[in-house]
Amino acid sequence: MKLKTGNIFNTSFSTRNFLLVLIFVGMVTAGNLILSRDSPAVGYNRYTGYGFSIDYSQRMTLREIDIEGNASPTDAIGMVQWTRQEMELEQFSVIWVSPEFFSLETDINPKRVLDEFFFLIETSGAVLDDRGELKTVTHNGHDVFYQKFTLVDSNIDISSLIGSWYCENNGKFFILNAIHVPDLANPEVISQSVESNWFGYLDTLSCH
Repeated sequence: MKLKTGNIFNTSFSTRNFLLVLIFVGMVTAGNLILSRDSPAVGYNRYTGYGFSIDYSQRMTLREIDIEGNASPTDAIGMVQWTRQEMELEQFSVIWVSPEFFSLETDINPKRVLDEFFFLIETSGAVLDDRGELKTVTHNGHDVFYQKFTLVDSNIDISSLIGSWYCENNGKFFILNAIHVPDLANPEVISQSVESNWFGYLDTLSCH
């Protein structure tokens, strides 16, 4: 019996199957991209609660903190803080506040919320230095007002950045704060990445 040599498949059959494979692979790839968009990146977890979601590194620890003397945060006010402390200190927090906690005699807006935050820091005994220019960025349709500043603690200059916006979805003000000390053994080294860290946190944060 003679064996056929060369291409033993019908040309149209081969092309059709090849196209089907490409379509199938494309569907699988698209499905993976959709899953990736809806899931935290590798090495990250997602926190969801109190009207917001945010992704954070698995190397960080988190704690929920009350603000008004309650046993735990409430839906109206509270804070969640994430910390990673190794050779460096990286920390960020999300605070949420309902408008009812502010005086009705004043016009409450994100800029005013930042002023209130800075006032609370100063009255707590902490020292603020180098409060930078107030800037804005749009995030998920919200106008976010943010500022860099230096927090002086035990004669250590801690690079910090804070931003605030109003979430129409749940009627709360949100504050995102970040600090960074690049070398705890040499605290005089000033962080060059606190701003990029802050924007990285903001990028995965959504209110709902």
